[in-house]
Order: sequence, then C-alpha cells, then structure tokens
Amino acid sequence: MEGLLPTVHELFALLSVAVYAVRGGLMLKGSAAVNAKPLLAGAGLSMLLLLATGIAMAFTSGMGFNGFVITKIIGLIAYVGLGIVALKPGMAKGAAIGLWLAGLAAFVYTFMVAEQQIAPLF
Repeated sequence: MEGLLPTVHELFALLSVAVYAVRGGLMLKGSAAVNAKPLLAGAGLSMLLLLATGIAMAFTSGMGFNGFVITKIIGLIAYVGLGIVALKPGMAKGAAIGLWLAGLAAFVYTFMVAEQQIAPLF
C-alpha cells in the first residue's frame, strides 16, 4: 500500500514507541515525571492516532478485518495495556520492568507482522 496514510501511520508508530521509551526510562530512574500530564497526553494521543490510522488503512485498502489486521490490533492492544499497567504509580519496580519489556515485545511483534504482512496468530 502506498500513499500518505501508511507514512503517517509509521510516523505515529515511531512517536508512540518514542514516548513509551521515554516513560520507561523515567520509570527506571524512579522519576515522578513518568506520569506528568504532557507525557500521558502524548502517549494517549500517539497510541490513539496509531490505532485510528491503522484502521483507516485497513478500510481504504479493502482488507477489512482479516487475520492480518486483527493480529495487528491485538498486538497494539497488548502493547497499550501492558504499558498502562507497567507505568502505573505504585507498581513494584521488578514487575513494572517486566511488564514494560513485555509491552515493548508486543510492539516489536506487531511491527514485524506489519513489515512481513503475515498473520501468524490467525
């Protein structure tokens, strides 16, 4: 698929994982800034736009919700959900690190699925 939408989607993916990495680094340092409103807003907005552009690409490409798209959506939900839990205040540091790394792995898996355009889960 070529055009502006896939490029915008990729940019939102990069922005999303960059904010995730920054927040993870702040969590590792024990900084309260991990839950600062601008970072929370940036994380939420980048993930929402990532999902929205992904769904828009599925519909504009004629793919609809096939196994490939469903696999990407599940991966994104795992990435977001694990990140939300990992970066919550009060989480034990060891558990937070494990969950944060699992969220990062979900992002990498979803990226690999997107690059290969395969759906190994479905």
